[in-house]
Amino acid sequence: MTKSIDYLPLGTVAERELVAGLCRGESASYRQLYDRFSPRVYRLLLRLFADPQLASDALQAAFLIVFQKIDRFDGRSSLLTWVTRIAINEAHAQRKKSARKPPAQKEELHGPRNPEEAHGDKELQLKLASLLKGLPEEKRTALLLFEVEGFSVQEIAEITGEPRGTVLARLSRTRAELQKELTGWCAQGVTESSVQVRGREHV
Repeated sequence: MTKSIDYLPLGTVAERELVAGLCRGESASYRQLYDRFSPRVYRLLLRLFADPQLASDALQAAFLIVFQKIDRFDGRSSLLTWVTRIAINEAHAQRKKSARKPPAQKEELHGPRNPEEAHGDKELQLKLASLLKGLPEEKRTALLLFEVEGFSVQEIAEITGEPRGTVLARLSRTRAELQKELTGWCAQGVTESSVQVRGREHV
């Protein structure tokens, strides 16, 4: 039985063995790939499109495509990057076919530490959710892939099919825009230190 693995970077022996198993049609390899990657990909789709049904449908369709076309994986990107690109493209395709509107995004909040702090946290999270939702899709996608999912700028370029410089510039502009919006929001009574956008360094 194939051993469970964490996310593997490009070029590792384990990833090559997993791809080889998929190409041979081994059910254990299919299960390993799905179990390892599907939660992360689903979470990303849900954040991007705020529609659980769309995220679920696109996820299932994407893995069917992955299983059917694994022989086309050329190894120039990581396996996770390749799967993510297929899933996002499938979600876009399915959304174009659907007339339904995505439901309002619900924020999951941690338990309150005290009433005042909980109120402030809730306001901040709702404000951030509102700002993210209002971003153009290409900016929201790049920001979530980088800040939340931890993809590098190069990997995001591979997922979106855009030049690395375009992705880098988009991330920088989006961060600046969010910081400007949050700084303005501070004037309404929220301390600036609590809303500082502290993103990862671009890599």
